[in-house]
Amino acid sequence: MVRLRRYPRASNTPSRGLAEVDALAWLLDNSIPVPGTGGRRFGIDALIGLVPVVGDLVSGSIGLYIVWRGSRLGLPRVVIARMLANSAIDVAVGAIPLVGDAFDLWFKANTRNLALMRRHLERPNASTTDEWLGLFGFAALLIIVVVLLGWFLVMLTAAIAGAVG
Repeated sequence: MVRLRRYPRASNTPSRGLAEVDALAWLLDNSIPVPGTGGRRFGIDALIGLVPVVGDLVSGSIGLYIVWRGSRLGLPRVVIARMLANSAIDVAVGAIPLVGDAFDLWFKANTRNLALMRRHLERPNASTTDEWLGLFGFAALLIIVVVLLGWFLVMLTAAIAGAVG
């Protein structure tokens, strides 16, 4: 008879989780120095993002590990939602050719998510007002973009129908 051996699970302490996230965020956002720019850096997220659409989906999926880790460490739901919004912005804008690649160099969603995680792990009773405001701002911006896109499509359809008819 084969006997199964169970190994103890990896520790889920905040310091270990934060160290893992810190290393991943650094790799994705800041691991490659740019010579002659006074310390500017980028990471493999920007390199992976050079592959149209698929690259941004892959780097976004890797970045979701940071969000998942934050949820496992007990961050408030609004903080997790804000981290998801950062990741969604990174993937959505990053999917735009050229503009998205430049945006990836500036936005660094993983580093932003790490900062949110650090703030709430170091001070668990801290106010989440900033996260709520950021989330509402993101929702308002998303609604504005959807309305403008809808308006543009209606106007384009009307222009095409007017030209044909």
